[in-house]
Amino acid sequence: MNTYILLKNKMPSSIKKAWIIKDLITFFISIAVIEALRFFAKVFWHSAWINRSQLILILIVTSITVFSLILIPYKYFFHRYEINQTEVAIQTGFFFRKTIYIPLVRIQHIEASQGPILRLIGLTELSIHTAASTHHLSGLDIKTAADLRAQILELVEVIREDV
Repeated sequence: MNTYILLKNKMPSSIKKAWIIKDLITFFISIAVIEALRFFAKVFWHSAWINRSQLILILIVTSITVFSLILIPYKYFFHRYEINQTEVAIQTGFFFRKTIYIPLVRIQHIEASQGPILRLIGLTELSIHTAASTHHLSGLDIKTAADLRAQILELVEVIREDV
């Protein structure tokens, strides 16, 4: 039996708080949209199916949110990264696990950003840009992100000098 090889660096455990907040915000926005749809449907259709469909939608949204909240510790276990002399590796996913390997020679620039949820918790996101795509390493504490950015740029500079 083959086992899935995990990268060595975990994200800070405070990323779990960000995921909880994101899930709860998504839940409340979904409920608000369902309520708005119910209101407009009642205004225009006056049908009995509206209340039943609203209840079904609320149950679906609630189930998805509870399921997502329960899986946060499992998701955290597989959210990892690693940097070596030739590449940056980013691991994500929990059901469908994915490891992205970004060759250092392909990196064009690195961007650090914070949305309101990450800023509230004191975390940041590094976006690693290549010519073809952008890869995100979200949920790093600010000092670690700055150190990783400097380390990656230093390794990229060494590789470019050798080429």
